[in-house]
Amino acid sequence: MRSLRRLLRITFAGCAVLAGVAVGYALWGVPKNWYRDHDVSALSAGAQNDLIRLGQAILVDTPTHIGKSAADPAKRYAGNDLACVACHIDGGLKPFAAPLVSTFTSYPLMIDDRVLTLTQRINGCMTRSMNGTAMPEESREMQALVAYMQFVSRDTPAGVRVPGMGLKPLPPPPQPADAGRGEIVYRDACARCHGTDGEGQPRVSPAVGWTIPPLWGDGSFNAAAGMAQLEMAAAFIHANMPPGATAAEPLIGVQEAWDAAAYVTTRPRPPARQAGSDPR
Repeated sequence: MRSLRRLLRITFAGCAVLAGVAVGYALWGVPKNWYRDHDVSALSAGAQNDLIRLGQAILVDTPTHIGKSAADPAKRYAGNDLACVACHIDGGLKPFAAPLVSTFTSYPLMIDDRVLTLTQRINGCMTRSMNGTAMPEESREMQALVAYMQFVSRDTPAGVRVPGMGLKPLPPPPQPADAGRGEIVYRDACARCHGTDGEGQPRVSPAVGWTIPPLWGDGSFNAAAGMAQLEMAAAFIHANMPPGATAAEPLIGVQEAWDAAAYVTTRPRPPARQAGSDPR
């Protein structure tokens, strides 16, 4: 009898171990959603959390804080009134929409045989997409953006870009990208939001910034911006435009995205800024 009880204990223990291993392997195969649970309003009071909240506010309402029409002339680092969320959709939390999740843990980053720091990367956006000047690294605004990126990057592995980062690579078009066809795609799928001449829709209240950003013209990103590059614009359009599109469920085809990008990127826009130039 004792031998039977001992055998049963061993059998049950073995089953428990096997069940645990099976559950472990099942969980190991389930990808983590890195894009959830980043609610800054749930943060407690405190200096660091205040900095995180400011960082999100700058990202969402960039023109009010650091745009060319910001109330404080000393903080008019941008040369336009675009908002960072025009490209970093949903506060940098939408996969394949230039998200900021794991950005903090990815930097410093080696690019073109040189080490690029996070603040340098942010200032790259300031001088290209925002058509402005670099923010001082010690400024509260720069520190706030870094703090927000650190917040949304928490628990992500160091030196690894988690799935969904960047833009989803787009297959080559069946036919070469054509701006003429792209004008038709733009008219049918884009103009109702961005305007027939890419002029966007200005905000009414507050009267600084855009409800829908301009895609070309004086108020848009300059010629050195990533979104002025055909490949990047096509990938962004395919995964995110018109609103409601996702990388998994795009609303326009691959060829249409390439053609629309060819049209938008060949429209007039501000030239790339020379180092040290100041738009203010």
